[in-house]
Amino acid sequence: MQEEKNNLIIAVLTGSFFVLLFGFMMLLVVLNFLRSKKKMLLEKKVREAQVQQELLQAQLEMQEQTFKTVSQEIHDNVGQILSLAKVNLSILAMEVGGNEKLNDISELVGKAIRELRALSAGYYADRLLEEGLIIAIRHELEQLEKTGLFTTTFSTQVEPLAVDKNKTIFLFRMIQEALNNMVKHSGATHVSINIFKQEEDIQIMIKDNGKGFDRKKEGFKPGIGLLSIEQRAKIIGAQATVHSEEDRGTIVNLLFKAHNYD
Repeated sequence: MQEEKNNLIIAVLTGSFFVLLFGFMMLLVVLNFLRSKKKMLLEKKVREAQVQQELLQAQLEMQEQTFKTVSQEIHDNVGQILSLAKVNLSILAMEVGGNEKLNDISELVGKAIRELRALSAGYYADRLLEEGLIIAIRHELEQLEKTGLFTTTFSTQVEPLAVDKNKTIFLFRMIQEALNNMVKHSGATHVSINIFKQEEDIQIMIKDNGKGFDRKKEGFKPGIGLLSIEQRAKIIGAQATVHSEEDRGTIVNLLFKAHNYD
């Protein structure tokens, strides 16, 4: 009787052991499944982010190529046609004895040529950036001042600013976009650009004295310009922040690691 009881205890203990072992193995299987699923989801998100990044970069590269093509067409074709028109107007004015109206038209055509060249230079980044980002920024501010509608200031703690050419173009486009937004929407009369260096970080701050805006305001939607700045910043690993208050202007900050661009 005692032996049967002992056998029963052993059987129960053995059964319990195998049940616990099975349960432990099932727990390991479930944990491994969950870990694998989490890893797969993470890898999927990484792949999706990479694909999105590549698509965005391709889109912006196509846009940059379009800018270059348009710039070249303006410089080579439209500029040449206007130059010939100006020459013919000058000749005609001489033949008729210095007609005042013809001289006025010739001056207007000359002004159109200068404006087209400035527009071409603004879009054709390769030409501007041969001498570096700082020269390109100064050029943009000079173009603003020539309109007579804006005053500008510029200062830098980093000169020359050594930046990889491809990333320089992205930074230049972000600065251009910030200035374009200022011209179109802010009602500003003054804009300043300051470049600072903080250890390994370089900061470009673009500030205007315009009417500003409130991103938290109901119904506010960021325009294409703001989104373009943020998207370009992501591609080159920079940070783009926009701070604005109604009636207190707008500040666009571009922050990037200096050692990534040496």
